[in-house]
Amino acid sequence: MRMIIEARIDDGVGGGEAIRLAEFERLDGDLKQLGLNLAEGRSLVHEAQRALVCAQTRVVVSASLNCPQCGRALSIKATHAIRYRTVFGKVTIDSPQLRVCKCVQDRSAKSFSPLALAIPLRVSPELEYLQVKWAAHLPYAVATTLLKEVLPVDQTIPTSGLRNRVWAVGQELDDHAESAIRGEREYPPADSHVKIVALAVDSAWLRHRPSRKEQDEAKFSQYYPSKRPLPTGRHVNIIAGRAVRDDGSCKVYGYVNREVTSAATRLDHFLSMQGVANDQNITIVSDGAGEFEKAVDGSKRPLNRILDWFHIAMKFRAIEQSAQKFPDLLALNGRPVQDEIASAKWLTWHGKGSKAVERLKSIYDMFGLLPKDSAHMTLWWNLRGTYWFLESNGQYLVNYGWRYRRGMPISSSIAESAVNEVVSLRCAKKRQMRWTNKGAHLLVQVRVAVLNGDLKMREMPEPLQFSAARKRDNRRQRVA
Repeated sequence: MRMIIEARIDDGVGGGEAIRLAEFERLDGDLKQLGLNLAEGRSLVHEAQRALVCAQTRVVVSASLNCPQCGRALSIKATHAIRYRTVFGKVTIDSPQLRVCKCVQDRSAKSFSPLALAIPLRVSPELEYLQVKWAAHLPYAVATTLLKEVLPVDQTIPTSGLRNRVWAVGQELDDHAESAIRGEREYPPADSHVKIVALAVDSAWLRHRPSRKEQDEAKFSQYYPSKRPLPTGRHVNIIAGRAVRDDGSCKVYGYVNREVTSAATRLDHFLSMQGVANDQNITIVSDGAGEFEKAVDGSKRPLNRILDWFHIAMKFRAIEQSAQKFPDLLALNGRPVQDEIASAKWLTWHGKGSKAVERLKSIYDMFGLLPKDSAHMTLWWNLRGTYWFLESNGQYLVNYGWRYRRGMPISSSIAESAVNEVVSLRCAKKRQMRWTNKGAHLLVQVRVAVLNGDLKMREMPEPLQFSAARKRDNRRQRVA
């Protein structure tokens, strides 16, 4: 049994000649190989894609062989091959280089290529979208392997090419954000219906990969230790945040701290892109870490910061476990220390942080009056850390019980989940990857766009008027 698949391309002028796409042969009565397998299917669609692309480009080239102003035929200077990558394989196209007509006044370019102007990136929007989206969820090598197994792109997607594609898209997204921050692009109009219930920001650290220059300096220092000290690369610090709306939906954002000019402007840009009004009060839940100050200081929006209850509860949990070893230990007022600690926790929960600090400090000072005992050192140490933590963040303590009863966020778990979703699931965990600041920053821009649903397929350009006045750098803009 033999199956022959042919195609006929009708250009509207007359019947085109038949093109044989594929031929498959099976033994009669043998069902071991029923239907087409994956390799045959990929070969079939690749041949169909090649025939269609070549037919389309021939029409475009033939339409541009005459000058659009005087109608004179343009001479062909040379013919080059363009390799156009699609989801159904790589197609080689003959691209003629045409000389500019003499009637054109601006002859800064003496020749031009119509196909080079039409497809400057040499990749189809679908393939680029799939590459970037898969690489945002999977390591570059894994994404490349899976794409090769599913699509007929055996030799068209190297791992380095996939990484470079992600970097290029991430750079476009980053430039888009920077231009909006500088005022060169307008933000979407503010929507009064968009209400941010809470915003949480947290940070994560990734293992640093030294640059090529740092690696060379490290090798040089092995032979001449007195000349150059061994370079010490810092780990990559990534800031990630999540905004929770009143309808329950969430949006995330992220960046590498050393790759942005201002962290506060990135926060303002993220809120503006979500349609949040400039005068809307935003509640930010923080854990009291130092990286949080860098992320919000300098913001032009009214921000109300509250301290994360989860970290407060962990502090109290530590002193409660230490106090369980001394059930008979009494405070200065005659009450058991365990009851005083529980009372301080209750006061903190109901927004009376100053009174809670006073009770914890009185227990802490009580140990100064007692004889020194190594058994009390753990409790004494945990008490000092807890009341210092509450005292230094006293202005950010709120009535957590009131917020909890109304369904308002009181924990920074939304930020920690954002770090896990943006950073850990792709860049950390057990993947044992090492990153540069630039590579991590650009990948985070792409991953955030994918998670938020903002990454769109690149739109194909409008029909081009092929003339020498059209410059080569007239590229398409990404909608993101």
